[in-house]
Amino acid sequence: MKLKELCNVTSSKRIFASQYQNSGIPFYRGKEISLLSNNEKIEQELYISEALYQEINKKYGVPKKDDILMTAVGTIGNCYIVKDEKIYFKDGNIIWLKDIDSKKILPKYLYYYLNLNSTKNTIDSLLIGSTQKALTIESFKNVEIDVPNIEIQSKIVKLLNILSNKIRLNTDVNNNLYEIGKTLFENLFELENFENKNLNDVCDEITRGYTKNYVEKSNIINLNQKVNKGKTLEKQYFKYLDEKQEIPVNRFVKKNDILLNSLGQGTLGRVHLFLENTDNVVVDQHITIIRTDNNIINPYYLYYLLVSKKYQDKLVELVTGTTGMQMLNISAIRELKIPIPMKKNSDNFEKNVKLIFEKININNLENENLIKLQDTLLPKLMNGEVNIDNVEI
Repeated sequence: MKLKELCNVTSSKRIFASQYQNSGIPFYRGKEISLLSNNEKIEQELYISEALYQEINKKYGVPKKDDILMTAVGTIGNCYIVKDEKIYFKDGNIIWLKDIDSKKILPKYLYYYLNLNSTKNTIDSLLIGSTQKALTIESFKNVEIDVPNIEIQSKIVKLLNILSNKIRLNTDVNNNLYEIGKTLFENLFELENFENKNLNDVCDEITRGYTKNYVEKSNIINLNQKVNKGKTLEKQYFKYLDEKQEIPVNRFVKKNDILLNSLGQGTLGRVHLFLENTDNVVVDQHITIIRTDNNIINPYYLYYLLVSKKYQDKLVELVTGTTGMQMLNISAIRELKIPIPMKKNSDNFEKNVKLIFEKININNLENENLIKLQDTLLPKLMNGEVNIDNVEI
């Protein structure tokens, strides 16, 4: 069935910047929806008043429990299923699925279906725009949804909830581990005064990645900005490079490389610490590869520094270009001033935080396998290829 036959596909009433407040009803943009979709903690920045919320509710309605919000600009396709809460969201950036006909489709089933890689591929084929991709409501309305009977949907939801809860548990553990590492990082600054150096002077290498000659499938993977979600990698967005071409060795990502998204809106300035041992993953040319000199600073310290609010603000100040073609110039990144801790304190920090990131990587890899299992199971459960009554977790 087409999506428009199952629910109302719409957006929100426009909220003007002058109506934002520092407290009240949380107001979500694509940024917050993307974080919520990955069970990430958000630092709420924008709110609207209770009075405005009630006015909108009376005239147009507001998101209710089990409605689905999906990002439609920038990083597209991230879904959040609304809990029993008061929220509102930005028009144009987010698509709102409401009035879901529960006699035809369970909201949680629809949520899981929208998160399928195959559904995301369909959505990608509908995007418009060159520099700033977007999904329109009109095209999204006509996406075909496979709808088994409600009894089958209910069993599928029950099974996928088990997998989802395990993924959420791992994510919560990782979020807590990140916070422990952040606390250890912040404690460093209570120990000493720091000498400032250019980032280029404390790294073995700072370079852009490589992108040329894509193919449908190969053993050479291209890690692009869309894959880089900051704390995690969404590997379903990997692209592939022609194996016959010569790729510079330094463009292959190494364990403990720091990857900094350096072109385009939405993901610009996003930082990822690569934790895996691989020999076939090439970093995209729109990402800056930062390899630290461990004799001066360790990658864990630099990671926490670059994701801190202070340095995220510094990176914003370095952005050049026009809307849709904004970038971080590599020369400006190389000249970024970095506070250097004493080697003794840095080594002690590295020793403790290394263990934290090893556990984070284990949980991330388990989540990747669980997500693959979800993606594999749902189609097979829908068509009866796998009998849900025989599935054990």
